[in-house]
Amino acid sequence: MKQKYLVTKDQKTQQVTIQEFAELDKDVFSLVCEEAYDGDKIQTAVSEGKDELIETLRTPNLYPVAEYADKIADSVIELFNQGDQESIEIAFDDIDALKKEKAARAEAEEDESVALDDLLNDDLDEDAEDSESSDDSQNESTDEDSGDVSEIDEDSLDLFDSEESGEDEDEDSTE
Repeated sequence: MKQKYLVTKDQKTQQVTIQEFAELDKDVFSLVCEEAYDGDKIQTAVSEGKDELIETLRTPNLYPVAEYADKIADSVIELFNQGDQESIEIAFDDIDALKKEKAARAEAEEDESVALDDLLNDDLDEDAEDSESSDDSQNESTDEDSGDVSEIDEDSLDLFDSEESGEDEDEDSTE
C-alpha cells in the first residue's frame, strides 16, 4: 500500500497540519487522517530534539511507524528551519519497506547461521580435543592398571567366600 503525508505550516499562525493519505486504487489517494498542532508546541519539540518531536507528533489517530515518523519529523524540522516553505509531501510504499525488512531479516539470519556454525565448529574442536585428552588419560590409567591377574591377593578372595558361606548358614538356621 502506498501512503502520502502532506506536512503544511501556516505562515501566520505557525500551526502545523499533517494529512495522511492512503492509496485505495491505483494512483487514487484518499485522506485517511488529519492532525493539527499548535506551532509553539511544535517549535518547543523541535528545539528539544527529534525524539521529542516524534513523541509530540504521534497521536491516537496519527501514529506512523518509526521509519515514517522519523521522515515526517525531518520534514517538520525542515519547515521550521526554512521560513519560506509552506508544505512538504512525503511518499511511502509499503512494498519497498517490506523488501528492505525482508533483506535485513535474511542478512540477520545469515549472520546468525554463520555464528551458529562457528559455535558448532568450536564445540566440535573442543570435543575432539577432549576425546584426545581422555584417550591419553585412559591410556595412562590402562598402563597403571595393567597388572597380571596372578597378582590378585588370594586371601582377599577367601574373605568373600567366608562371608557367603556364613550367610548360607544363617539362612539354614532360620528355616
